[in-house]
Amino acid sequence: MEKKILLVFVLAFIPTILGRNATTGTIVVDVTTTIAETDENFVCLTLDIWPHDECRWSKLCVWDGHASMLNLDLTLPIINKAVQAFKSLRIRVGGTLQDKLIYNVGAGFEGTCHPFQATKGSLFDFSVGCLYMERWDDLNNFFNNTGAIVTFGLNALLGKYKTQGIQWEGNWNYSNAEALIQYTVENNYQINSWEFGNELAGLNSIGASVTAAQYAKDVIKLREIIDRLYNNSQQKPMIVAPGAFFDEKWYGEFLRKTGPGVVDVLTHHIYNMGAGDDPKLIYRFVNSTYLSQVSSTFEHLENVIRKNAPWGAAWVGEAGGAYQGGSPHISYTFINSFWYLDQLGMASMYNTKVYCRQTLIGGFYGVIKSSTLLPTPDYYGALLFHRLMGPRVLKIDNNVSSDLRSYAHCSRGRSGVTLLFINLSNATDFIINVENNINLSLRKGKASNGQRTKIDSPREEYHLTPKDGLVRSSTVLLNGNPLETTKEGDIPNLLPVYRQSNSSIHIAGWSIAFIVIPHFVAPACN
Repeated sequence: MEKKILLVFVLAFIPTILGRNATTGTIVVDVTTTIAETDENFVCLTLDIWPHDECRWSKLCVWDGHASMLNLDLTLPIINKAVQAFKSLRIRVGGTLQDKLIYNVGAGFEGTCHPFQATKGSLFDFSVGCLYMERWDDLNNFFNNTGAIVTFGLNALLGKYKTQGIQWEGNWNYSNAEALIQYTVENNYQINSWEFGNELAGLNSIGASVTAAQYAKDVIKLREIIDRLYNNSQQKPMIVAPGAFFDEKWYGEFLRKTGPGVVDVLTHHIYNMGAGDDPKLIYRFVNSTYLSQVSSTFEHLENVIRKNAPWGAAWVGEAGGAYQGGSPHISYTFINSFWYLDQLGMASMYNTKVYCRQTLIGGFYGVIKSSTLLPTPDYYGALLFHRLMGPRVLKIDNNVSSDLRSYAHCSRGRSGVTLLFINLSNATDFIINVENNINLSLRKGKASNGQRTKIDSPREEYHLTPKDGLVRSSTVLLNGNPLETTKEGDIPNLLPVYRQSNSSIHIAGWSIAFIVIPHFVAPACN
């Protein structure tokens, strides 16, 4: 029955070039003030810890391919060049098994840890695993060579014991983490932030749960360690926590008990699209109402921080769209970009400073497919967002259609505004005119005070479409040309097409477009 459902959907998603509607409308950008601001390095990718024999799917090992931080070949040209293309890509290292990972350093631990082994009935069905210092050295050389900005997730369960249900109690045994941090400082490895624990907080804890009071006590200890070990360092790493699914009550209590000067960043995880093997999953990617539902999570976390920790920042510490390692039929294809780029746009509107996508490589949701070592459409979308969308976020009024998702930022590193459009409809193209809220129409070229503005310079357009119009294609076209790496792993140039700034913008059905308007009058961007 499942195969029939998928077949019907695939047939329904064959593009209909003839008979497509065209809707004309106007987008208004509020250019008087910014509504939010992201970090300069907003886009973030993750490296997880799963071993290659993690096989939750029947006859299918999600992580088969040696794609975790423990076993990834860090010399692969494509991996290095994919990270270097960002120049300063954030990488978050961590995941479910970080709370079962010990480090082969320090008294009582050096020489006593071993690789992960599948162990039925154990927490997460794996034994305790080991990070050898030789591997830590290799990882840090990779980070240094690629310009990565690193967040590393620490084991928060060491020293704790299970009581009832999934509740764990007891003080954190910090000695192993302290030894790792000490080793890192002594070797001058640059870690931007240390994250404490993974999905151990609140009602939606995964496998194990720790109370907010105990978590706060443990994080305060981590703060003491970092302040002491980095006392003579020019740059002190941030503390990031709790890396969990948002629970408003738990997060609020945690912040009140830690107080100021302890936690710098509040992280939460998002897997809002559902299970990777759900046959109805694909429909959600083109459902505007469904995509918008998660905005309440961003809003509530922003409010919790504003009320309890105005010094803190919100990050999405991990987001993969579909859980269970992603979807083997969707996560690496063009349609996944509808969710992913919409998430980047939406999260930035709520002062989310960083958004970490699960994963750089590994699972079905890697932006580099581990079986082929080829970048997916999401990789190119992330790279364009990073290069074009600046940190300052603008309000945008879109009354054209709910199928046309739209976001506006001040352009990165230059004047003007960059717009992101996502057309969820295959039946309708959109012809868009852009105005600002101080009565300047690009088509008219005259401001409300009667003065003309320079609009004769062209705008840049980057239109992303799936190969052959099939949204489940793993090949993406940029302005009609397929994006393909060279045999040496070089990332292709992402070149725009140029249009007159005062002409209408054409957004084709089932497409994504970045529009850079260099002389758009935007006082908030000055």
